[in-house]
Amino acid sequence: MDDRANRANNDACTLGVQTGTIIVRQIIGEKEKQKALDIHVVVPERKPAIEQIVDVFVKEVEVNSVDVITDKVIVRGEFEIKAIYVAALPDQPVHAVEIKHYKWTLDIDIPGARRGMDAEASVVVEFVDYDVDDHHRAYKYKNFDPICDDDDDDDDDDCHDHDHDDDCHDHDHDDCDDHHHHHHHRNCREFDVSVILKVTAKVMTDREVNIGTGTLPTKPKG
Repeated sequence: MDDRANRANNDACTLGVQTGTIIVRQIIGEKEKQKALDIHVVVPERKPAIEQIVDVFVKEVEVNSVDVITDKVIVRGEFEIKAIYVAALPDQPVHAVEIKHYKWTLDIDIPGARRGMDAEASVVVEFVDYDVDDHHRAYKYKNFDPICDDDDDDDDDDCHDHDHDDDCHDHDHDDCDDHHHHHHHRNCREFDVSVILKVTAKVMTDREVNIGTGTLPTKPKG
């Protein structure tokens, strides 16, 4: 009985009097923001022109750096764009064109953020689409418009059989070529890609909390 009494007395004396500090990770702020990008893609000369775009997608999306300044976070990253297309060749082979290491930057307002605080960010792709000029066959395919294979023949007749025939002979030959090709489905070597990213950033800091009698709240806030 004496040993039990002594242990009880010792526990009563030490309970609540231990002191010290612990490090607590505190979130200063967290926020999401979209980044819209319009990217012009040009097919290299070594590759054939585009007859029809099959698919355009974004890959290898990543965050490269997160910098904290006063009330703001600067997020930098990169991604790759890849387009799969049917070539404008008789056998219509499938080709691909890529843009690698396309860099982007986004600033996100987070009140209370200060230089030196820790931060992290993540990114996801919310939307991808492409656009082609309406005089290309690739535009017709995308919008399900009818494609007339005899357009070239009609234009040939226009250039030689109608009233502007004299213009083709009397003016500079380049003017005739410009008119002759005005309605043609030209070889497509350029298109635009729209990308929308969603970036989430979080700012954190370490705070020291004293542990001891009366330092911790007895009731939760609120």
